[in-house]
Amino acid sequence: MPIESLRSSTSNLDDFRIDAGAEVLALLRQIQQDRLRVSLGTPEGITLHAPLIEVDPGLGGLCFSVRGDEPELDALQRSDEVLGLAYLDSIRLEFELGRLLLVKGAREVTLRAPIPPLLYRFQRRQAFRVQPLGSNYPRVQLRHPHWPELSLQLRVLDVSISGLALLLPNGTPEIAAGESLVGVQVELERDSHFVATLKLQHLSSGGPEAEGIRLGCAFTAMPDGAERALQSFIDLTQKRQRLLAKKA
Repeated sequence: MPIESLRSSTSNLDDFRIDAGAEVLALLRQIQQDRLRVSLGTPEGITLHAPLIEVDPGLGGLCFSVRGDEPELDALQRSDEVLGLAYLDSIRLEFELGRLLLVKGAREVTLRAPIPPLLYRFQRRQAFRVQPLGSNYPRVQLRHPHWPELSLQLRVLDVSISGLALLLPNGTPEIAAGESLVGVQVELERDSHFVATLKLQHLSSGGPEAEGIRLGCAFTAMPDGAERALQSFIDLTQKRQRLLAKKA
């Protein structure tokens, strides 16, 4: 099955397709040389971030460094569909991988896959919001700005590059619009998290049956790598949504 574009459905994938062997290898080797972590994802939502440490057009293929005890390994090996996703500055690269093979050596554990015959190269598009598929992640942890002894773990309602919508449960002390939320632990997935500063821009309620108040927050400070982690999460979430819709 070809990789689905994460752009508008009106886009022509041929405009972004790269299938010349030399160019495919050059981009993959750039990922390796820059020591970038590649997101390896399945349609069921299993994701593992692993550095690409070898690009060998011969028998070796692609080689990703992993830990042997990572729980995602079994699901990745069983999946017939694994999407590789990486960023070179403002360029997003997508490629499908064949069956992954776990190799346990004396010094390291690796996942190996054949060189993909093609990949897709996209300029990073404008940010848009996605709604999470799971109930456990993403989530944020923070201390109430006026009650520092009160630790909050809030559900994330949607995610974009520029901000988050959070659910403040009923009965929790209110937070006013304009407040700055410092030291917010943003957990996108089990192994993807960072600390940021948010500004609460607006509040809204879902009505009398709502579980709480919706907080519309914008990022005002993020560490290096956080934007890339957000974009990767958004891209993978949209792909999973499309795959689930296709199966329904």
